Amino acid sequence: MKLSLIASIAEGELRGTDCEITGISDLEHQEEGTIAFAENKKSMDILKNSQVSALIIKKDSELPEKPVILVNDPKFAFTKIIELFSPYKPYPVKQYENVYVESTAKIGKDVTIMPFTSIMDNASIGDGTVIYSQVFIGKNVKVGTNCIIKAGVKIDDETVVGNNVIIHHNSVIGGDGFNYVEKHGVHVKFHHIGNIEIEDDVEIGACVTVDRAAIVKTTIGKGTKIDNLVQIAHNVKIGSNTILCSQVGVAGSSKIGNNCVLAGQVGVANHLTIGNNVIVLARSGIATNLDDRKMYWGTPATEATQQKRINICLHRLPDIVKKIELLSKTYESSLKS
Repeated sequence: MKLSLIASIAEGELRGTDCEITGISDLEHQEEGTIAFAENKKSMDILKNSQVSALIIKKDSELPEKPVILVNDPKFAFTKIIELFSPYKPYPVKQYENVYVESTAKIGKDVTIMPFTSIMDNASIGDGTVIYSQVFIGKNVKVGTNCIIKAGVKIDDETVVGNNVIIHHNSVIGGDGFNYVEKHGVHVKFHHIGNIEIEDDVEIGACVTVDRAAIVKTTIGKGTKIDNLVQIAHNVKIGSNTILCSQVGVAGSSKIGNNCVLAGQVGVANHLTIGNNVIVLARSGIATNLDDRKMYWGTPATEATQQKRINICLHRLPDIVKKIELLSKTYESSLKS
């Protein structure tokens, strides 16, 4: 494929020879005839002297001695290029053998259902959706159009899934929340009768658990992306275009705003509100409400700039203790003299 055609698809400007490109490369593996992207100086330093034949770089970058495509966002442009060299190959549109579908379930047009999947009473599956093997879809579940439900996913009763949603392997959507009432020394189960609503364009990673609401609904907003191994408890409300990285845990009835990022292993206590455009750095513990447009870090989470100062002080603690001990000894000696 000519580099000029790739530049057109990437909506970029070609500088240099219009060479032939046969594949793609990354920072770890480079081959002649391929194209890669550099989004910062570190990756540029690695790739500019590598075997790759062309690069996708930012418009304001220093030009290497290779053909380049100049774009505003190299990584975004590269996502378009990946599709050219490794296009998605869909499974045949059909209902395979060994599939159980209740007579009251409604299956749309061009739906693929693979073996050992069960679709229960009054469930509905939208047009163009692909359901892999060993999926369970409960009673009255609604799955929108053009969704991809990977193998082993369980979607429990009454759940609503929007359009263009991807749910990866072995995630469980709609299990009961962890909610009990203690009576006479015994933990009595609080029965959950709510549901879950997942809006359009959401992607949920592997082995994620999203609990149904106690009374009303648990909500995941449009365009939100959830990494593997995330726990979302009952009654949680997550806004649009938010990112939850691996091993995040959100306790019951907490609210997370739009365009937020919770990095790996962040924990959110129950009944809290996190504003819009908030970034929480890895392994932070959130115990209070967080304001809009701020970055937080630490346990308990505080504004990141404040936490950095706290960490600097913590590293100085041994020296501070020694100085205090020395001052104490000096003071005691002065009293004796």
